[in-house]
Amino acid sequence: MPVDSSLLEQCYALVLREVPPLLGRCVDTAVSALQEAENQGREVAARDLAGRAWWSLQQKRTPLTTQYSRRLEQALRQGDVDSQTSALARLSDSSLLALVDDTAVNESLESAKLLQALMPVVEQALAMVDARISSLIGLETVHAEKNPLRPSVFVRVLRDLMSELEIDGQIRSLWLQQVAPVLGRELCRLYEQVALMLQRANVQEAGYRVRLVADAPGSRLAPLSSGSRFDEGQGGSQWGRLSYPGEPAPAAASMAMRMGDLAREQSVLQHDVMQAFLAGEQGVFNDALDNAYYEQVRRELTRVDAHDGWPAIDEEAIERERNQYRDLPVVDRPARQLGIGSQLSPERWGTYAAPHERSRVLLELKHQADKVAQAVGLDVVRKLVNQVASDPLLLAPVREAVVALEPALLRLAMAEPRYFSQDDHPARRLIESVAQRSFRYNDEFSPEFEQFFEPVRQQVEQLNASASADPEPFAQALADLQQRWVDADAEDEARRQRQLEALRFAEARQELADQIAWEISHRPDIYNVPGIVLDFLYGSWSLVIASAQLTHPDAGPDPLGFRKVISQLLWSTRREVTLRQPKQLFDIVPGMIQTLRRGLDLLGKTPDETAAFFDALLKLHEPVLKLRRLRARAETASGPIPLEVEVETSAPALLEPATPEQQKPRIPAQPWFGVRELASAGFEDTLPTEHDQLDEVTGDSVAGELQAESHDAVNATAVLASLRPGDWVDLHSDGQWLRAQLMWASTKASLFMFTSRGGRAHTMTRRSCEKLLAKGWLRPVEVRAVVPEALKAVVSARQAQPA
Repeated sequence: MPVDSSLLEQCYALVLREVPPLLGRCVDTAVSALQEAENQGREVAARDLAGRAWWSLQQKRTPLTTQYSRRLEQALRQGDVDSQTSALARLSDSSLLALVDDTAVNESLESAKLLQALMPVVEQALAMVDARISSLIGLETVHAEKNPLRPSVFVRVLRDLMSELEIDGQIRSLWLQQVAPVLGRELCRLYEQVALMLQRANVQEAGYRVRLVADAPGSRLAPLSSGSRFDEGQGGSQWGRLSYPGEPAPAAASMAMRMGDLAREQSVLQHDVMQAFLAGEQGVFNDALDNAYYEQVRRELTRVDAHDGWPAIDEEAIERERNQYRDLPVVDRPARQLGIGSQLSPERWGTYAAPHERSRVLLELKHQADKVAQAVGLDVVRKLVNQVASDPLLLAPVREAVVALEPALLRLAMAEPRYFSQDDHPARRLIESVAQRSFRYNDEFSPEFEQFFEPVRQQVEQLNASASADPEPFAQALADLQQRWVDADAEDEARRQRQLEALRFAEARQELADQIAWEISHRPDIYNVPGIVLDFLYGSWSLVIASAQLTHPDAGPDPLGFRKVISQLLWSTRREVTLRQPKQLFDIVPGMIQTLRRGLDLLGKTPDETAAFFDALLKLHEPVLKLRRLRARAETASGPIPLEVEVETSAPALLEPATPEQQKPRIPAQPWFGVRELASAGFEDTLPTEHDQLDEVTGDSVAGELQAESHDAVNATAVLASLRPGDWVDLHSDGQWLRAQLMWASTKASLFMFTSRGGRAHTMTRRSCEKLLAKGWLRPVEVRAVVPEALKAVVSARQAQPA
């Protein structure tokens, strides 16, 4: 896959635009921290150093913030190789340490510490950037070391710039120490912006190539027991860890755990253990738990029981917070933080709203466990619940439901510890189905969402109350919810199918009409025909013929006789012929007019739409009609009958013969729709009610050009091209944000139909969509499988932190 340089440039532009204010905030925070250190320091030397450090940093703020962006751009363009970081890795060699002074060593170690401090903070956002940047630069798998925006580049450029601006190494080390915390948070936000931009530009994530790497001989892990480590005994399979492309295989797995650690409420299971466990490894997982494990479980239960006396949650405070959240536009609401440690509303979730009650269930089940597999399975369930609860794509009540459901999910692990690795397990399918259904809604406070969510909440209550380790209640809960959803969708689905059929018919009718117009343009009798007549034949009448053929597929090529009238119409407009054969014209015109009006009525054309054509046709027939009137008067007066009639030589321009351009049919940008079809497809609902209006459905003219800047620097055309039927968007319509789904796009991608709640249709032209995207009134919504993504995060060391 070739590198998309334009998108990469957009990434660079975003970073370079945000870096100066970002670094400015870091410097301001560091200055404040150093000032506080000076005021609170007890040693004179330390206070003096802190004072000199903050004063110097404050003086260097402007050159730091102005030059950093330029230096960073140079590093990005030149493909920084992190030579400084590589040198740091060699500083442990005593022979190298002898060649550098203490200041250089300390400063290098401070740089390394700064990088280490950043990684845990930016890890999750950086992983998304690594995956999408790897895909963007043409790699099929993730190569984090090839990401030009990796944290080590930011750290190296910052350290080099500080070295140039401040000669005192001690002061520079203090700067790096104080900058670390805030720089991590700022880079995390920056990486989130980059990841969002790439996501909206439809840059897919490159994959992680996961493999188990065997441990080196002699580095086996000790047995899992009281005070010892994992070991699988002689002849057992060796433990491994996740390995990624470009990463050297480790000498031994890094996981080490005691039996007592496995008994804790918050165990420290590492990703390599969970990966092996979910992959079906046996070995040590089949071992029995020992006394040390059960003793630790009892101590944990005692600690959790002490939480019973804690004050209950303040429901009024929660409601005030919810009201503040409700007042924000739905697309601007931040994802509320949730996790396994979150306190939920007792009014909504009952007993298990309290985190210590959920922890008690976990520990009681751990006390009942016999095998290591059961204890590990309980911890894996808890980590997965925490991961799903932190997923920002899901509305907060849906994530609350997963947290509240934890007790029921934990009980299943006693009978099937690895059930989450089974795609068809009822519990996994229930969570995934509820999550996917919830993507239809973008507002947790809307009545429509509440109608969807209340049955889900009731099922969570029932599953927790069942206290069963059998998956059957989950299967029944899912069946009940799915039946409710099918019933709720029945009316909307029928309406949606009618809308889709109308759109598809209009598209097929237009394609056939274009073919018919092309056939008409090759007739020999169109020569010297007025342009208005050809426009009618190429446009409206081709649609009439196409509609008749599509609605009567078995009645031959001309089921209603609309093709026959073409010859009559063309002949009747030839003035030099009709004046010599007026009787023949009088014979065919009444029937021809009747057929024309019948066809246009079937098409749905209104009299106002066809008035101009019939007025022109009357003017074309006027000479013959005038001749008839003269002969009638002559016969009445018994005078001679004139053989010729004087013809006006100055005919209106619209009656002039067709120009060469008019003789060629023009293919319209999108299908034609009648008034009733427009209403059914929802065209009247697509235009904004505020600010400047977008183009009409005809697309013939557009008021103004697209804005030069696009929302969040996203290329609107590229985003629109990436949309596929089934994708979800947030659409601003009639003053409110709706969650809508793309249901249909025309073959030429000139028309798009979205549907929102209640089966409401929103059909618009390409230009309308692009302008909505550019203004931020149409925003694609990321939708993905929730449980598989949580599993991937858990086994790849990207777990959410417990709340």
